[in-house]
Amino acid sequence: MKNLLQSVKREPLTDGEVLARLARDFDALAIEEARREENYVDYGDLLRYAQLILRNDRVAALFQAHFDALLVDEFQDLSLQQYEITQRISRHNATYVGDPFQGIYGWAGAAPEEIQADLESNCEVMHLTSSFRSSPAVLKVVNSVSADLDAPALEAAEPKRWGKSGGHAYAVAYPNDAAEADGIVELTDYLADKYPEERIGVICRAEYRRSALERAYDRAAHQPQFWDIALDTPRVARLVKLHARHLDPGIPFGEQVDELEERMSAALPPTEIETLREVHEACEQLREYESAGTSVPALVSRIRDHQITAAITPGVHVLNAHVGKGQQFDWVIVMGLEDGHVPSVYSKTPAAIVEDERILLVMVSRARKGLFLTHARSNTNQYGRVFHNEPSRWWDQMAEATKPLVPSIAKLMKTSVGV
Repeated sequence: MKNLLQSVKREPLTDGEVLARLARDFDALAIEEARREENYVDYGDLLRYAQLILRNDRVAALFQAHFDALLVDEFQDLSLQQYEITQRISRHNATYVGDPFQGIYGWAGAAPEEIQADLESNCEVMHLTSSFRSSPAVLKVVNSVSADLDAPALEAAEPKRWGKSGGHAYAVAYPNDAAEADGIVELTDYLADKYPEERIGVICRAEYRRSALERAYDRAAHQPQFWDIALDTPRVARLVKLHARHLDPGIPFGEQVDELEERMSAALPPTEIETLREVHEACEQLREYESAGTSVPALVSRIRDHQITAAITPGVHVLNAHVGKGQQFDWVIVMGLEDGHVPSVYSKTPAAIVEDERILLVMVSRARKGLFLTHARSNTNQYGRVFHNEPSRWWDQMAEATKPLVPSIAKLMKTSVGV
């Protein structure tokens, strides 16, 4: 229902036309009619109204006369609707910057191929191939992935900066996810000890695949910051943290979440509709972790503090593929590189496989100094079922681009040379 409402509102439709499109879905139609009766405007409506208003040439001319130039960053994340809005705001002196090979928001309406094709037919195109972020060793792995996407190869802008080694990149296969988790924790503890001012990212495509890692971090010397629970509204994050302190971690997880929502809702006046909605959404997000084997107070301690000035602080960070986009770490471990996870078992079409390869490109390109790739030949889910895995279809080409595993690195990652 949510996906239907969002997809309909990505088109330049009037309110009446939206209702007509929803006529065959009674529930979605009822939600939209209630929204109109209450004069409620959601994010999709804001974009839709902006698009409709800017289609008036006289209105668009006012914006075009006001803005001398337009700069759009990360154009590959735009939907066609958002792209049209930028076009109507400024037709001259417009610059679009981005990497269409890192377009990973197709599920949210992004259309990188269509937008790139339109830009190439109407603009002067400059290809930027110098990387100021990553070491030559990291870029060799990045290029092994991007070559499939017909992306131009990247070179380190300042290769001497990385010394004789040129950075680090290694690939390790483990017999199971428990061994993989132990090796990753050992590695991040070592890096955090040796480089206390540097940032270490452990990136896993999806949260469910790293359950063994989360258990292993319970005994780590350096506890990580988890990025999965990132509430965008500081006030709601503060409410969650405040009221979670009073919960009994011994009662069932679902009852903990119910009590948390009751406590937060009671603390707000009923007129604060938007905040109450965000409270409900925060609790729904917490419910997704019921199978993680933890309590709500422990889970809430992972919530990122958006009031911290720096996006990433020194130390260990555990995150999924999508929230890491736009970030960078000194050291990155990309784990769980098996078919069924990367690419996802749910990616059934050629277009979905291509987007998964873009997601992989995003993950490996977050690294500055060093990159470590891992996969496990088997993993166990929360119900005790064991799954036997094949390496990701992109594993061989990436592993070939890494450095040979030397004894010191193998010992550090709790594996053997040649494994």
